[in-house]
Amino acid sequence: MQNLLDHCQNYSSDLLMETGEIFPFGALTDASGRTHHREVEVNLKAVPPNGEIINDLMAYFEDQYQNHEAIGFAIAYESRVQLDKKNATDAVAIDMKFRDDEDLPMFYLPFSFSEEDGHVMFGELFAVKHLKS
Repeated sequence: MQNLLDHCQNYSSDLLMETGEIFPFGALTDASGRTHHREVEVNLKAVPPNGEIINDLMAYFEDQYQNHEAIGFAIAYESRVQLDKKNATDAVAIDMKFRDDEDLPMFYLPFSFSEEDGHVMFGELFAVKHLKS
């Protein structure tokens, strides 16, 4: 699980520093324990909505997971998180599923851009437990 989190943190940091944006991407840990990056190749003239990209990634990862090709996966995307009644922040949302613990929280890595020089600044990674319906 830590490899998946590290991969998502590192890749999203690189994306934000290089492009100022995060496009949905993911990673999976295969049956031998190796972590592999995955993203959807898009036509830059007709970029699909993030929700569609996330659904495509989820379908691929779920297939790999159900067929025992992967023991876990994570999908990362840009999100806005309400910290309390008055404060919200941009964050990288990391949604994970892992064979040993399928009841994982949602992870968030807050970020902002410096007004002075435009550099990316990251906050502390935190987790929020999913509410059961």
